[in-house]
Amino acid sequence: MRTVVRISALLALFAASTALAEERGGASAKPVDLVVEILRVGVSGTETLAIEEARVFLGKGALLNREVTLEAPGSPKGAAEKLRLRAEIRPAGLSQAGLAILLKSKVQVPAARGGGQIPRGDITRSVSLEIGAGASELVTLYESEALRDKVVLHIRWSEPDASSSTPTDLTPVEFSAKIYEVEESGETLLADNHLMSVVGKTASTNFDRVVPLPGESEKRARQDRMEISITSQTLSGGSLSLNLEVSGEIITLTPNESFSHPLAHQGTYLLVSGETAGVEIEVGSDSESREGWARIRFRLEIAALF
Repeated sequence: MRTVVRISALLALFAASTALAEERGGASAKPVDLVVEILRVGVSGTETLAIEEARVFLGKGALLNREVTLEAPGSPKGAAEKLRLRAEIRPAGLSQAGLAILLKSKVQVPAARGGGQIPRGDITRSVSLEIGAGASELVTLYESEALRDKVVLHIRWSEPDASSSTPTDLTPVEFSAKIYEVEESGETLLADNHLMSVVGKTASTNFDRVVPLPGESEKRARQDRMEISITSQTLSGGSLSLNLEVSGEIITLTPNESFSHPLAHQGTYLLVSGETAGVEIEVGSDSESREGWARIRFRLEIAALF
């Protein structure tokens, strides 16, 4: 099993339909803490892909938005499927029996290799759950016949500890995080992510792609991995201060060996609503002749609406 990656990317959504109930001190003003573990379950065992957390008010929802890759261990064809997961988890009510949850999910398979067939449409699910205090629930979002793997959500909840909780600014913030590849011929948009969070919380997303590399003697490819975390810190005078962290690696894959190059950036920015901040990150290879590439440059464009 791989090391667990804990990412605060389960994002609170704010429904106008519950605002009146909160003002009146209704039941929907009560928060619960959700923990959602994304699992790969297959013939080789169970692997934790990510753990995501959010504090959500009853009657509102949390949005899970993530890309994962399923790979067949030891497959001579290198069979793999790239998935886009989207799930809305809405705590509907709390009783002595436990927490009632409504779950709606959508899975897309934009790419597959090694003989697997890409589903023509989205795979959707809509289920109602009741999870007792101290218990948890497993929900299967996707099953791959070619890889004999499943993607499963392991959901658990708890009531916030009043003694350790701190006041939170519940102002919703929508982030746009665009990733461009910068070349001499111009820029190419690689990803356009839209995230939701609240002031004081972190929203995260990741980017993962495999690019074939030229080479006559052997097959080579480059895998670009990037995780972007945006933490909104304070909102004052119409300006939002935020911390941007980018981490990842550029990996050259060859039949005989792999070469890894770290990618990282951290900075603090002050934005007004709708304003854009940009940063460029450049990574170089150790040897163009061995790896098939010399240098790659990314530009990140971050905007916030609040």
